[in-house]
Amino acid sequence: MSRLSSMVEKPYTKTLQWKNEKFSKKTKKVETEKGWYYYVPSTVEGEKGTNVMLEMPITFMWLLSATSFTGYNEAEGVSVFSNEVLGEKDLKDFFPKNAGENVEDYYARLKSYMVLTAKMGKETIATGFYKDIKDSVIAKGGKYCQPNYALLINKDGSTEIVRFLFSGSSIETWIPFCSNKSALTKKGISLNGSVEKSKGSNDYEAPTFEFVDVDSKYVKAADAAAQTVVDYFKFLIGDSKTEVTELETADAEEDTQKMPWD
Repeated sequence: MSRLSSMVEKPYTKTLQWKNEKFSKKTKKVETEKGWYYYVPSTVEGEKGTNVMLEMPITFMWLLSATSFTGYNEAEGVSVFSNEVLGEKDLKDFFPKNAGENVEDYYARLKSYMVLTAKMGKETIATGFYKDIKDSVIAKGGKYCQPNYALLINKDGSTEIVRFLFSGSSIETWIPFCSNKSALTKKGISLNGSVEKSKGSNDYEAPTFEFVDVDSKYVKAADAAAQTVVDYFKFLIGDSKTEVTELETADAEEDTQKMPWD
């Protein structure tokens, strides 16, 4: 991957999102089963791609978390999305103070890496820190999204870097789970079910997470994979030509459920 190019190779092979069951009142059938899905683009120009459900249980090693916006504006019929930014602690680790750089300039540089640019279709709707622009983005149909990079352990024992987009009901169960930072960096994580939830008259299910023991070879593989993801973010942050691109979500309009923090 060369810094001479404004193109950056994504380290992940697929983007996974939790989708609740979707029942069609017209056909009286379940059109979408609850589960974890990734989107496969069509090879035919002009045709929509396909949502593919990944069979549970799903086991992965957590690598890195970021912050972004995702969503869908029903009135305009377009997606809401943003770039991904890292937290201050990670930024300090990945971008240490330069020789001769004073503290004030250093923190100003780190803060500049935390600026989100939210878009609705091609229109930029807000630019700034998450806490400062969240209300205006939410008003346009956006919501908090936490991209999490992970090393997926496949059924055959092979591995691949993937990206989970936790938002809506999935962020509701992920936030308290990931507070165990020690286990998060040492153990595997299993996705093997969901729990019933309700908010007002809205009934839904949120995915469950469980820490599991994995072979030590996967822990070592996760360390190497994490460095690959870090290098990817260093490129994105260091390359001013890299533009905000829409998060790879399938049928974002299906997941319009509001969470307490939205």
